[in-house]
Amino acid sequence: MSPSFDDHLEAILQDCNDRVNQLEESGGSDEEMLDALINRGSVLSMMEYYTAALSDFDDAVDIIVRTEKAGKAVDPGCFVRSFVSRGELVADKDQTAEDYVVASTRLRELNDNSKFCDRKKTVWICLDCGRDLIYSGHPEGAVPFADKLYEMLTGKDDSWSRNRYMETLSMSAKSMEDMGMDGEALEYYTEAIRVGHSLLEKSSLEDMEGLIFALVLRGNLEKKKGLMEPYFADRKTAISLFEELLFHNRLDDTSMLVTLHQDMASTYLSLNKVKEAEEHLMKEVALSMDGAEEYIREFIKKD
Repeated sequence: MSPSFDDHLEAILQDCNDRVNQLEESGGSDEEMLDALINRGSVLSMMEYYTAALSDFDDAVDIIVRTEKAGKAVDPGCFVRSFVSRGELVADKDQTAEDYVVASTRLRELNDNSKFCDRKKTVWICLDCGRDLIYSGHPEGAVPFADKLYEMLTGKDDSWSRNRYMETLSMSAKSMEDMGMDGEALEYYTEAIRVGHSLLEKSSLEDMEGLIFALVLRGNLEKKKGLMEPYFADRKTAISLFEELLFHNRLDDTSMLVTLHQDMASTYLSLNKVKEAEEHLMKEVALSMDGAEEYIREFIKKD
């Protein structure tokens, strides 16, 4: 019987423990210990030993602070990975944001030679940190992460990069919206939607819901600005895309689709368009009471 993934991680963890113990006993350099702690902390985190992982990244940050106080340079990959990893593990969201912001100060220095941060890892770090900062109430903190993403993704034509580019545009749009920059946010949502539709046409879109939510959020801003025609167009497109997912059994939660129908009905009623409002109310009721199967049978195929 071949070893399981957990067995593989246990073997790696043992190697990491041996390395840390060896350095502690032999008095290894701070640089060597920093690498060893990041390696072990990463494995511990993957194994969900979060308290032990946090301890390793605390120690890694201590080494970084001590090294920089001594006037010595720390590899930017080690710096970013240590602060980001600790930020992911701490329970205090303000501390998380603080660690992410500290990490962002070295993003520009990351390159192909940086430790622990190859291109794809850096992209995921920037997306995850940027989103976390936005949804924890620190949208301004997402800006340097977005800047690094544009540096890495702009002009790349491969499918993976284009999908991440769309996600970056949506992230930028949300951060701008939360900072009160509605005009700029609309522009970024529009570009994200353009890229998303382009990927969809090529059957290369990885996350349909990412495109849908860009449409929904742009629609919210359009409604806020009184731009009702584009608002209705975006809502209808979002509903259509949700229905496509539903028809192909790829939509696990229909609550957002229900909410969109409710919103459309409410908006039409506010404009005294009763017939249009009733159509969406009927769809919302069918989906809420009779379930997705009845909704598909009565409305999606008929539409």
